[in-house]
Amino acid sequence: MSRYEQYINEERLKSNFVKMVEIDTGSCEESKNGIEPSTQKQVEFAKNMLIPILENLKLKNIKIDKTGIVTAFLKGNIENTFTIGLIAHMDTSEQAPTGPVNVKIHEYEKGDIELLEETIIDETDLKPYKNHTIITSDGTTLLGADDKAGISEIIEAVNVLIEHPEIKRPNIKIAITPDEEIGEGVTYFDIENFGADIAYTVDGSEAENIESETFNAFNPEIIIKGIPVHCGHAYKKMVNAIEVASSIINKLPKDEKPETTKDREGYYHVDSIIGNVNKVVMKMLVRDFDFQNAKKRIEKLKDIIKISEQKYKGCRIELKENEKYHNMKEKLMERPEVIEYAKEAIKRSGLNPKEPVVRGGTDGAMLTLRGLLTPNLGTGGVNFHSKKEFISVQTMKKCCENVINLVNVWAEKFEI
Repeated sequence: MSRYEQYINEERLKSNFVKMVEIDTGSCEESKNGIEPSTQKQVEFAKNMLIPILENLKLKNIKIDKTGIVTAFLKGNIENTFTIGLIAHMDTSEQAPTGPVNVKIHEYEKGDIELLEETIIDETDLKPYKNHTIITSDGTTLLGADDKAGISEIIEAVNVLIEHPEIKRPNIKIAITPDEEIGEGVTYFDIENFGADIAYTVDGSEAENIESETFNAFNPEIIIKGIPVHCGHAYKKMVNAIEVASSIINKLPKDEKPETTKDREGYYHVDSIIGNVNKVVMKMLVRDFDFQNAKKRIEKLKDIIKISEQKYKGCRIELKENEKYHNMKEKLMERPEVIEYAKEAIKRSGLNPKEPVVRGGTDGAMLTLRGLLTPNLGTGGVNFHSKKEFISVQTMKKCCENVINLVNVWAEKFEI
């Protein structure tokens, strides 16, 4: 057993997690309007569940701001003013039904796990978790481990730190954000008021991972305006916006999609198409680990649009580039100890730290580029954003241990 593992209350960790995931907190990109969270259910979750839990811990300066971000403070027990931030998000992805979540707990030994609606979690995914306690939904919704596992692990880590004051810690500032899944989690995050010197999001997958390199991201929006004419009189007059959209999609490189790329390979992804003959709005994701290549992808989109406008005379096509975030690796390298201390923490948990690239985005990427260095730690979840999502209680416990070790490492480095 590693150093602090014995202090983690596994049943408390599991119970808090289950209570949280049972509550639907799905965000919704289409509903986002202004600075408030995209869905009221996130606000209700924050006020009715998160804040009471933080108050029960007797943390200081517990607040929910007008953007829906919940923050709290735990004073350190070393003679130093250094402050570390721990960040997770409360919303769940709208890529799968978000609730109500009916939790199922499995004492896993072998084989597939079969859930409702022909949802089957394959033994291939489950094999590393033999003899673990596995938590899933009933198969009709996602589970919500992304990122209520992160919240639960942070809360249990704080519980342990309070119960065991002999564990050295710097000041700790906690933030739970809304709308991360729609790319708006930290748009209005007040870094100066948060007051952390460095921070970590707890929002990844495997427990041994420290994620410090993300895509450069654009979320292009293509608005196509066609020429609607009655079908009986459409000859050489109608321009069907749906057909124009189809033409644009067909011109995208077939081998540069999420389902045909891996590791450091970038991609184009058509995320949604809404519209009719008159107007189509096509939303995309454009990703690349090299920023110049990401910009070249946007230029290629512009070229495809020009070709389509020439082919379909009379249609109008507007491209909104919507640059979202950059690869945070370069910024993090300005202070390499932020990664090195995380690796040391993971080693102390008895794990072999890994640094995979992140084929996605995190709140941490945006915060890092705004000046608050924020790499990402694992939570233990598998198959995020799907009805096949699951998590192991034992792995959650290990991720919680990583957080405890992390704040302890920083305390050791900064203690006077």
